[in-house]
Amino acid sequence: MNTVEVKGLVIRTVDVKESDRMITIFTEEMGVVSAMAHGARTLKSRQMSSTMQYCYGSFVLVERGEHYWIKEASLIESFFDIRKSIDGLALASYICEVLSFVTVAEAERDLLRLSLNSLYAIGVGKHTIGKIKAAFEIRAASIIGFMPDVLACRSCGEKNGDFILDVMGGDILCMSCRDGMASVKEAYIDDGHEAHLVCLLPSAVKTAFVYCIYCPLEKMFSFELSNPEDIPLFEKAAETYLCNHLERSFKTLDFYHGVKR
Repeated sequence: MNTVEVKGLVIRTVDVKESDRMITIFTEEMGVVSAMAHGARTLKSRQMSSTMQYCYGSFVLVERGEHYWIKEASLIESFFDIRKSIDGLALASYICEVLSFVTVAEAERDLLRLSLNSLYAIGVGKHTIGKIKAAFEIRAASIIGFMPDVLACRSCGEKNGDFILDVMGGDILCMSCRDGMASVKEAYIDDGHEAHLVCLLPSAVKTAFVYCIYCPLEKMFSFELSNPEDIPLFEKAAETYLCNHLERSFKTLDFYHGVKR
């Protein structure tokens, strides 16, 4: 039997039989791993707390055939405080569902660090839930290979002022260059050849995008949008960008919007 020791975040749990629990762990060492925790749902189990969703822990896994079983588990961080608010819990669920969709069986430490930092930020309550969500979406998209080029206008190289984000093109266009194209109608712009899904990026929102992409992960949420009108534009652009590049929505995202209304 092959035994491995990993650290990771429990992003999904499924109850099995009367007392077992199948968990999906996003690990530092191996990417996503599924493992069975025998008897983890019993009150006397040492594995109960460390195998719950949103918990970060250390696990000793034993490989038996095509499956892993948890031999030992110890809790490092429970992120218990995310459960203090329904919108915080909704965002945590959305983050875990995104991770379940995008992660594979290989190490992606930056994405794990981003996720842990985001869960911690939710629990601390220093930043708004919408800000945490948008920052996570932008940086997650960048880490998994969809980094947008938002430093300068793709046409003239302008770096200052207001812009529009070409979502699927992954770049930005300044307002002067946009004026040479057809006018924006709803969320699309026509350049004479095809329609592009776009989002408005006022100067401060564009700056926030740049910050979220390039800042150190430990300073992920150390930015502010002082104009209240910029906040919904920032949140909408981040969500639109990630979901369209992943080519799907999420049930937990629908739930998040339901509780935020």
